[in-house]
Amino acid sequence: MIRCFMLYFLIYCPLGVLCPLIGQYLSSIGFSGTQVGTVTSLGTAAAVLGGMFWGKVYANASHKKRVIAIMFTGAAIMSVAGLSTKVFIIYAAVYSVMYFFQGPVHGLCDSLVMESDNSFAIIRSAGALGYALAVYVTGQYAETHGLGIIFYVYSAAFILAAFVVMGVKEPQHYSSPENKIKASELFRNKKYVKLLLCAFFLMGTNVGNSTYFGYLFREGGGSLGGIGLAFLLMAGSEAPFMFLIPAFNKKVSSEKLLLFAIGVCTFRFAFYATGPGWQLLLGTFFLQGISNGIILVELVRYFSRVVEPRLASIAVSTFYAVGNNLSTIVCSFIGGIMLDAFSARGVYFFFAVWNLIALIMYIVMGLYKEENRAH
Repeated sequence: MIRCFMLYFLIYCPLGVLCPLIGQYLSSIGFSGTQVGTVTSLGTAAAVLGGMFWGKVYANASHKKRVIAIMFTGAAIMSVAGLSTKVFIIYAAVYSVMYFFQGPVHGLCDSLVMESDNSFAIIRSAGALGYALAVYVTGQYAETHGLGIIFYVYSAAFILAAFVVMGVKEPQHYSSPENKIKASELFRNKKYVKLLLCAFFLMGTNVGNSTYFGYLFREGGGSLGGIGLAFLLMAGSEAPFMFLIPAFNKKVSSEKLLLFAIGVCTFRFAFYATGPGWQLLLGTFFLQGISNGIILVELVRYFSRVVEPRLASIAVSTFYAVGNNLSTIVCSFIGGIMLDAFSARGVYFFFAVWNLIALIMYIVMGLYKEENRAH
């Protein structure tokens, strides 16, 4: 469990240094809001392809840890390579290759850990801590030493993670040359398809918020260093809620707990759309903990439950590719356009509407009803 805890701390550090500050970095080298949205969208498009590719490789590999370690290393190399250019087209290409390696790793690590350890909610809380500390420390340092530092921290964390993951227990190997696991098998499961569709209207705003929150915070009078403090509080608040999920599940089913979290997420972005000042944004940091702390654990577990065990890893990686990354493409790209046209408040109005659709679908399709546990 200690190795898994270390692994999650390390693999969410790169997201903590990249997602909240990538928009600020791209703006600092002369990119417009639309270009920022385009770069992040192209990167996430590569993550969709990467998720389908690496998910299949992982599901059929006999040495799954080695596959993940290779992905960590590839992402680390490409992140530093991006510092060599400020040309929009070249940077977008480098960033996309980086995301081809990075995009699927979190879903595959989820599968790896859920299969080898029953304490996923507690282990996942280490990711929230890693994210929070990384964005705070890097945000403070970047304000005085430049935003380029985020890519060196990103690279170092993934290199360390590559060593740590090799010490985690190797999961069971289900595939054989005569019985290859295919993603197409998932789409025969109606419950899985419904959940995937709902996730599409839910998850993209999470990554989109990491990119555009800095703009909202600055519009509200906050400083660049304050962005780091905000994310320390917001992402840090996810950890205790993740830690408490086993206790919550004794009172409320996972499905209904997820319904509550989606409602909080929708309310949160609607509130942000009113353009609150930076003090109020800091004061309501716990809204991210309540929503994301539950969603990021329970949704992954939901996806793994509705399929048979042999399909669990590819089910989770497909969710990250389609339900998370494809949604992020839409939210990042439209968010960039909304930023140029209506400022950050317009971005969050769009996010609120997007999540409201997810909330309605979750209820109408009956996904809040307790699922019979497949395993």
